[in-house]
Amino acid sequence: MELRIDEAHGDMDAVDLYEDLREDDMLEILGLMHHPRDAVYTSYSCSTKCYSVKDQMNNLYCSFGVAPIEGTNIGSAWLLGTRRLPTIKKFFLKHSKERMEGLLDGFDYLTNFVMKSNTLSYRWLKWLGAEFNDCHLDGYMSFILERK
Repeated sequence: MELRIDEAHGDMDAVDLYEDLREDDMLEILGLMHHPRDAVYTSYSCSTKCYSVKDQMNNLYCSFGVAPIEGTNIGSAWLLGTRRLPTIKKFFLKHSKERMEGLLDGFDYLTNFVMKSNTLSYRWLKWLGAEFNDCHLDGYMSFILERK
């Protein structure tokens, strides 16, 4: 299977992502008191850098990006996947580290929250070198990603 990482097309990719959003990502969004549809569309529209992983048939596997946190030099990193995402682990791990370096450009560091039970996201962030901290949100941890 041939995969590629392209700049995301927010309007088109958002529809595909929302319709096939991974359950763990949906639960994480709901736990943060957001509607998944709003979170998906806002992730694309607020991001200064945003990418999608697709195959040759244009099937979406995930999208990820970074949105600036107003008044700071800090970025809010995000990744939302479809139910297909677990089928491309090797490709995603190989290419996500280099893309993360690009997301860091222009920011001191990246941060956000991850639900403790979202094991796929947690393990990926840990593999990228994220540092985790308890936060005020029950069942969640905050993370920080810095240039290594």
